[in-house]
Amino acid sequence: MKTIEDVIDRMEEWKGKTIETEALTQGLTNVNYKVNVDGKDYVVRIPGAGTDIFIDREIESHNANAAAEVGIGAKVIKCFKPEYIVVMEFLPGQVMSVEAFKNHDFIVEAVESIKKVNTLATFTGRFIMFEKYDKYYNIIKDENIKIPSEFDEAHRVVHTVRDRFTKNMPDLVSCNNDLLAENFIEQNGRMRIIDWELSGLNEPCFELGDFAVEQAFGYPEDKLMIETYFGRFLEDKYARMSIYKYMADILWTLWASIQNHISKLDFDYWAYGMNRFNRAMNAIHSDNWNKWLEMA
Repeated sequence: MKTIEDVIDRMEEWKGKTIETEALTQGLTNVNYKVNVDGKDYVVRIPGAGTDIFIDREIESHNANAAAEVGIGAKVIKCFKPEYIVVMEFLPGQVMSVEAFKNHDFIVEAVESIKKVNTLATFTGRFIMFEKYDKYYNIIKDENIKIPSEFDEAHRVVHTVRDRFTKNMPDLVSCNNDLLAENFIEQNGRMRIIDWELSGLNEPCFELGDFAVEQAFGYPEDKLMIETYFGRFLEDKYARMSIYKYMADILWTLWASIQNHISKLDFDYWAYGMNRFNRAMNAIHSDNWNKWLEMA
């Protein structure tokens, strides 16, 4: 079962109904469709090749429904195994973009929704940045996958940050861990979040840092995020989040290198990864880096 026609044929609940399909904007790992069944909309997601390297689909399904239960995620209606093709409820609203998040009211809404999941949803699985880094790095070494030629320095920096951060790890909470702008849908004052493929227990400063770096936020937006999440500006949380912004960039550089090697989707993963890698290295070479390490 590899096509949207195959999925429709397997959906017994849709038999004899009027069905229209629309290809949605292709994600970085999957192919997605909007399906209208007698006037009711659904989303169908067909996983891309090799995504099982990155994603535990059982954990994803559990966490997606847990996020839906607290009013943030979309409910999983059907999951076809072993392919893990899923049919989900369709969430109407404004699909967010980096440009849309220039409205600071939307940043506040997004952080409030992130915190709601962090504090109320009960997730399974772990997504600790340093554990994922080791996993991706080992895949790259084992498969002799190309990575940026200057990656040795980034590798050393990750180990320095790991040594410092793992000495004072906070309690882990339920996190999405992949907060692209397009994974947010604004519904008149409430921000919903989709795509729980990489979800799991993590620390909130990584979650906030990943959200911030995906939108290329600067200090005003970062400060607003910390104030919204923690109730006031906390320098240590700001510093930890700032470091995680660029740790996320390094992690997704490895992810992109692997995808560049295995994915069949029409996307320039190498350019995507190099943009993230260069941004991370610019931050590491900046005057702020050591200050953040001292404060975090």
